[in-house]
Amino acid sequence: MHRMSRVAAVFTLVIASVIVYHNALRASFFDDDFQWLVGSWSFHPSQLVAFSSMSHFYRPVIDVYFAALTPLLGGSPVFFHAVSIAIHVATVLVIFALATRIGRDRLFGFCTALFFAVQPADIDAVAWVGALAEAVGAFFGCLALFWFLQWRDEGHTRDRWLSLGAYAVALLTHESSVVFLAVMVIAEWLGITGHRGTETRRLSQYWPFVAITVAYLSIDLYINSRNYVVTQGDYSIGFHMTRNALDYLTALYVGRHDALNDAFVAVGLVLLLWLGNERMRFATLWILLALAPFLPFTWGNTSRYLYQPAIGFAILLAEGARGLGRWARTVSGRRVEASVASLAIAALIAIRFAVFAQANVTDFAVRSQVYPAYLAKFRRAHPDLTSNTTVQIDPDDVRKPYQFVNAAVQWEYRDPTIRVAPYE
Repeated sequence: MHRMSRVAAVFTLVIASVIVYHNALRASFFDDDFQWLVGSWSFHPSQLVAFSSMSHFYRPVIDVYFAALTPLLGGSPVFFHAVSIAIHVATVLVIFALATRIGRDRLFGFCTALFFAVQPADIDAVAWVGALAEAVGAFFGCLALFWFLQWRDEGHTRDRWLSLGAYAVALLTHESSVVFLAVMVIAEWLGITGHRGTETRRLSQYWPFVAITVAYLSIDLYINSRNYVVTQGDYSIGFHMTRNALDYLTALYVGRHDALNDAFVAVGLVLLLWLGNERMRFATLWILLALAPFLPFTWGNTSRYLYQPAIGFAILLAEGARGLGRWARTVSGRRVEASVASLAIAALIAIRFAVFAQANVTDFAVRSQVYPAYLAKFRRAHPDLTSNTTVQIDPDDVRKPYQFVNAAVQWEYRDPTIRVAPYE
């Protein structure tokens, strides 16, 4: 029966994820997807260490991903979306194992994974092919955290090195993965690992993680200093960070962006950090840490950046559902298992999230059709184009940035020498 309950939990999590994201299979490639696809044609492994020529984010795992999968999947958007959904499902299952260890209870782990699987605020990380760095980074980061906690609980050196390896891959996938080192430290500090206070090992236990973080950041910060996001002032410290934080946190529970919700979020954070138990504090700090790298953007909030914060939020909700389940049993006076009440509360929350998430995925699929619609029109106007041709277009016909349209046209004709004349 114990094994059957685990199988049923895994099956439910997989089905919930597929139900929410199946409409992503109808989506086209979108925006910078085309740049990744076209860039894969000229990929060479030497590019991964050509630091002096780089001026974009350093994400070698994603470079290799597109270089390998573009020919393997035949450039099919359906197959690319299917792989993205599979990555999300894999992340959900890792979170199931991770949260089970954190909460010392499989029901707690299941509720956490379920909340994360159907979270509506971060759907771009899964539905948008080019945004998969968020999901892949979270997958390996959560693996690193799981093996770290397992090492601290059980003392097997193998788990420590597995954790370090997964953390390294997470860093090479997305720069925001540096947050996982801080999450490990906080887990230790709050006793999530089962060790706390004088029993906590010295900070020297983190030296391999610190060393690999410093090595990675020395490369990443050097490259990012030349990135247009930094040089053009789109990433800076300022009061806009507070507004971004409030908007992101409100989006996680699908609230309204108004003064009342802002106050609810601010007071809630203070109460959780002040009065919450260890898991509540851990989850809250994880949310804030995971949001921190994205708050300085001046162009507003982006759905995909909530993928990692949603993990901490799911843990927080699972702890709340467990507490409400126990409270319901106390006030009812009935011999009802607290786990049943917790599961009922979790189901209501998950259904609400799933409804919003499925609608958001469908909306993304519809929005992505701007590219196939425009490319079909472009193809009718230019049925045959020879190599090295430059075409003048009316940007009002597509209303998308030049770099995306240029790459989309190159992808349509499978020719990187065909160009669209630059426009603003």
